[in-house]
Amino acid sequence: MGIFSIFGNRKNEEAAEQELEQIKSEQKARAVEEAKKAHEDMEWPVIGRINPINTKDAEDDRIEETVPADKKDEIGAMIYEEEIDQEYVQGLNGQELIFLLTTLEAFNKKAPLPGFEKNHRLIYNEVLRRVRDAEYLYVLYDQTTGFPFIDQGFANVYYEQELAEKAAEIYNKQFRKVAARKCLVEDPNYKGGGKFGFFDYLYYIGIENLLIDNGGYRARFKRSEIVAAPGEWGGAENRPEPVNSALNFAMIDFLEEVRWPVKYEKRDQILKAKEMRMLSLIRNAQLLVPTQHEGPTETDENGRIRIGKDTKLKFMVLKTQEDKQFLPVYTDPFEFAKQGVTKGWNAGVFKYQDAIRFIKDREGIVVNPLGQSLVLTKDRIMALEVAGKQAEMVKAKNNAGQAAAASTTDAVTAAVNQAMSELRKE
Repeated sequence: MGIFSIFGNRKNEEAAEQELEQIKSEQKARAVEEAKKAHEDMEWPVIGRINPINTKDAEDDRIEETVPADKKDEIGAMIYEEEIDQEYVQGLNGQELIFLLTTLEAFNKKAPLPGFEKNHRLIYNEVLRRVRDAEYLYVLYDQTTGFPFIDQGFANVYYEQELAEKAAEIYNKQFRKVAARKCLVEDPNYKGGGKFGFFDYLYYIGIENLLIDNGGYRARFKRSEIVAAPGEWGGAENRPEPVNSALNFAMIDFLEEVRWPVKYEKRDQILKAKEMRMLSLIRNAQLLVPTQHEGPTETDENGRIRIGKDTKLKFMVLKTQEDKQFLPVYTDPFEFAKQGVTKGWNAGVFKYQDAIRFIKDREGIVVNPLGQSLVLTKDRIMALEVAGKQAEMVKAKNNAGQAAAASTTDAVTAAVNQAMSELRKE
């Protein structure tokens, strides 16, 4: 009796499991049908405009389709799979892959898709893997600054040269001066020791937001998703060299915008906000100043030279074609080392307020002469100091009695973001 009971229980359990699986299968099938019904009025995504700013030739800022209609039907059907096959995803080309990602996100926004989280993670990770494992990427560079082109806070990188060049062509029709440049993702000949590549470089110039294949089907991602930030140089409070990533970004962003010879809605406000952000960051920066010294010095445990009270300092002079003299200052060792600046000169680390005291009879300072080459004359420096002190007084007054308050730089950055958001159509 007991033996028959055991076999009977097993059969009952198996039947119950089969029934449960059947119920789950039917539920999944209903979920797919409900999603398809909710999506009946939707079309497959198409390539959008290259940027959201309204310009005179706004309708000309699109390229031709990169994914044929029949291929869209095949790829689009995959969004209803509970678990998309990894090999299928890996077999798609760059634009097909991002089309699948775009379709998945757009349709799920309208009505939830079964298996969305798992499928989205699979596809997005494949996008990142291809960026990370690429030997070369094609990057849009602004020829007015020599740095990666920044549009709406994003740099533009591409899997393929052809698409990068088509995008550059569209930007140039909008009077940008942009060129597609082939960039080695990881430099095997880096002389600084260890690994150093394109995404490490982006860290130092403050570019954290990127678009892959902007102009075609595109995806947004963070630089930090590809590679972690390089290690800090020294302790947080006692770092031997400054790394002014945010300042570098703000200078590039401002200079590229101000050198774009077009008019658009709220241009003046945006330029002003970007300039304020840049100047606020400069005013609070630590900078490298080329120095020579005479007299006694000491060397600390980190190999840095400490100046004695009897040490005399001499500062480098930068002469213009008009024979005007400026004090060159640098945001980081990469800029300082360009074209042999270090020969015969030490890199003194000074706060901005200390650096401007060294101007004396010079016309002002030049920040990164062989990089952004931002000129601040004495008059502009004086106006910046007055404005900075007024802002500090206002902030202190507004935040009296509060435990913590946002910095002036944070407030300016918020103003930039607000101004830019008003121009976005997406």
